[in-house]
Amino acid sequence: MARQVTRPWSTRIVNDAGNQLSQELMRRVREKGKNQMYTLGAEIVPYHDYSLDESLRELADMGFTHVNLWTSAPPLAHHVNPGDDIGAIKQTLKKYGITPTGLTMYGKTQEEMRQRILMAAALEIPYVIFDCEAHYPNFVSQFLPPLLETCEETGVKIAVENHLTVPFTADFESGGHEEDRWDEGVDTLAQIKRLVTDIDSPYLGVCVAPPHLWVEQETIGDVVRFLMERRKLFYYYVWDIDPAYQRGKDGLDFGPGELQIPRPDGVLDWRVLLHDLAASGYEGVASLKCHGTGGWALDYISSQMRASTEYVRSCLPTA
Repeated sequence: MARQVTRPWSTRIVNDAGNQLSQELMRRVREKGKNQMYTLGAEIVPYHDYSLDESLRELADMGFTHVNLWTSAPPLAHHVNPGDDIGAIKQTLKKYGITPTGLTMYGKTQEEMRQRILMAAALEIPYVIFDCEAHYPNFVSQFLPPLLETCEETGVKIAVENHLTVPFTADFESGGHEEDRWDEGVDTLAQIKRLVTDIDSPYLGVCVAPPHLWVEQETIGDVVRFLMERRKLFYYYVWDIDPAYQRGKDGLDFGPGELQIPRPDGVLDWRVLLHDLAASGYEGVASLKCHGTGGWALDYISSQMRASTEYVRSCLPTA
């Protein structure tokens, strides 16, 4: 049965005049986040079909000043890549008043990731983000150590996303591939604990991905508190999942973008999660994210992002 997507709430809170936030709403959005312990940012990934300039312009128009850039394998976003003009990228960021908060790189080889760590350093980006890119024993014994050496040389840190052990494929949004799972990855709280114990480095931490934890039936707040106690919570995704998701069948298909983006009728209660995040003392970036936007018109992506942004900001704890 096809998944039904209805978003009456989104049409109530976006401006009918060109789908742009009013100046008054933008002012309230900015002021509402001023006193938060953490910064509400955004992922560039929903705009994977559009240029860096277009994508940053849209996010800046929503009042975002912190954006995570992507340099991943298609069909994921790859707005910036090694060999690009670093000066030109910095100029585009400056044009829109954007601070780059991370560099996400999925589906890359070890050497390609090393090059991207160097690129992050050149762009003054503090974190690179990726998941467990190999069977866990190989990941900690062979894949990570050389990359951590580069991190030590540059000051860039690795945030490993807690992620289902279904490997990345170009058709990941079609689901399946459950039979291709690795035996071990970094998907549960137990495996997260194992990772930061096996490699206890100041350059290695975790990017918390709530929908992946939901699939694994973990309590998100427990993961946050453990990582904060160990100073290992480096990054946090504000990201939901389709309530029709079927464990053991849907793999990495978390549903259409409309049902992945945080919303009042979503699976996860962001008022609870964002209050818990503040209570933990987290001072990093909580970044609005969704996949499932392939083929969307630019205006439609932005209308969904604006609606979700207003909802998420309404969930932020007050000072």
